[in-house]
Amino acid sequence: MKSLIYAIALTFIITLTAHAYSGPKGLYVLEYPVNMPDVSLQSETNETVHLLDSNADLTILIFWSQSCFPCLREMKRLEKFYPQALEDNIKVMLVSPASEWRNNNEERKFLTKYGAPTLPFFNDPNNKLSLSLGIGSTPYTVIMNKEGKKVATIQGEADWSSSKLYKQIKQLIKAAPSAPLLSEPHGYSNLTNAPLN
Repeated sequence: MKSLIYAIALTFIITLTAHAYSGPKGLYVLEYPVNMPDVSLQSETNETVHLLDSNADLTILIFWSQSCFPCLREMKRLEKFYPQALEDNIKVMLVSPASEWRNNNEERKFLTKYGAPTLPFFNDPNNKLSLSLGIGSTPYTVIMNKEGKKVATIQGEADWSSSKLYKQIKQLIKAAPSAPLLSEPHGYSNLTNAPLN
């Protein structure tokens, strides 16, 4: 009986840790841009949105879950980040599993409660996008350029109020892919080792 209780407690701790994992903080720029998967998401108005149809200079996809505490801590800062990003033709997309929500009203109320009443959200049916990108924990950010290539990631919680982070993201607009594109990244270059929060 003791071993059963221990096994249950251990499973609970591992699950909780997986959801709360923040990972190493920092913006990581891929050495070689990578083709993004050609998948669709569902918008708040239930429209089908093709990921690769974005006309933005950059598209920032923040993968999150309602049970992820670091994700919820990001929301207020993302809400303030969003209008500034729009001005610079940077699209911000919150992406969560479609299975987490009964309907879009529930999701909007949840985001409003945590300080993000206007952030655009998108649902990932059957987790197709997150599985295609190999995302196993949240929060996780993927930055895509105008050509539909993944150019950078942030693993874990980011400080979206950081002017340093914003400048680094804007530098990605100017960085044109000059190296051959690969189906998988072979290496990352860390743009900054400094914590972002």
